[in-house]
Amino acid sequence: MKYRSAELRDALAAEYVLGTLRGRARRRFEHSLRTDPMLREHVRAWQARMAPLDAAANDVQPPAHVWDA
Repeated sequence: MKYRSAELRDALAAEYVLGTLRGRARRRFEHSLRTDPMLREHVRAWQARMAPLDAAANDVQPPAHVWDA
């Protein structure tokens, strides 16, 4: 699937990088990543934007009861 609008590619790339793009939409997006270099560039740009936040965050181990719920 080709995403013609740069705004749509950017928005979907942001959702993908943040982990909020789910289900069929995520699978379609990942399929498009294989053939769309502009889409990959949008993903790389969002990964670069988010890298400082990722580096600053500490890993947190959730309590065992969270996994049971």
